[in-house]
Amino acid sequence: MKRRIALFITLLVLGGIAWWLATQGPTTTLAKPLSDFAVADTSAVTRIYIHDRQGKAVDLRRKGGTWVLDGRHTVRQELINTALKTFLRIEVKSPVPKSMEDMVLRTMASASCMVEIYMGDDEPVKSWIIGHATRDHFGTYMVLEKQDAGRSNAPFVMGLSGFTGVLNTRFPTDPDAWRNTAIFRYHDVFDLASVEVVHPASPGQSYRIINGADGQVSLTDLSGKALPTDTLFAKNALLAYKEFDWEYFERKMVGASRDSLLSAQPNFILRATPRSGATQTVKLWYMPYTGGATEFDTPQPLHDPLRMHALVQDTVLVVVQRQFTDRMTQPASALMR
Repeated sequence: MKRRIALFITLLVLGGIAWWLATQGPTTTLAKPLSDFAVADTSAVTRIYIHDRQGKAVDLRRKGGTWVLDGRHTVRQELINTALKTFLRIEVKSPVPKSMEDMVLRTMASASCMVEIYMGDDEPVKSWIIGHATRDHFGTYMVLEKQDAGRSNAPFVMGLSGFTGVLNTRFPTDPDAWRNTAIFRYHDVFDLASVEVVHPASPGQSYRIINGADGQVSLTDLSGKALPTDTLFAKNALLAYKEFDWEYFERKMVGASRDSLLSAQPNFILRATPRSGATQTVKLWYMPYTGGATEFDTPQPLHDPLRMHALVQDTVLVVVQRQFTDRMTQPASALMR
């Protein structure tokens, strides 16, 4: 009798343990805290600090509804969106085999970047050490460090659900890559009160387009004298201001060359005045043609047919595309009937 009671109690205990294990779900090495890379609530992220082994770093901080780079510059929203989506959707694709761990960690020690993720505190809640891509470029080696648990001693192969590719390119440490490249943003052209286009070498071709509050568009010279306006062409000229970006910073031109360019008379000057806010001024210079020799019966162009130099925000020298500036710098005669 006692044996039966003992057997019953044993079976009852084992059944209880089995039930408890079943309710806890499967446990694997991937469920441990130091493989918990994802950030469930990206709206709570207040700062992203990225730095690499070469000493480059960017500091991105949320201020209200915008993000600011290094406390001074607005950030490209599409890059921030990409970073936040990566925080949310990242997942472990596989652990790194034990036989490869040392090699992967040695490579990461010489070439990797750290992404520190803050949520209002002075210390990051999570830090990602992002290394190199896997051989097939379908994953990225990463190590997780958490505020309350320290740094993992095991790397993982990481990826995104529904995405095939590497993740290290999503977190550049070059500040230029994060800078907002917008020059003009008037998605609703009605927000633009007027545009002034100056042709310093041909003053008679300079003009002002006035975008009236009543929706009527008119053309004047710079003194305010009315010019006969082709309304369709004038309205079309304003459309170029809906979204105009620079292509890249001009970092190669320094010293005397830069000073010489900025002291030279611009080929064009653009002034855009919104209905609310300050006038934006952009100076434009042609770039010299640096292409190869043309065909025998074709004259060599004087200027680069694709790009121009532009001075924006008073001090920032950038390169812009002529497919946009050629529309914005049409002579007055092209808008007159």
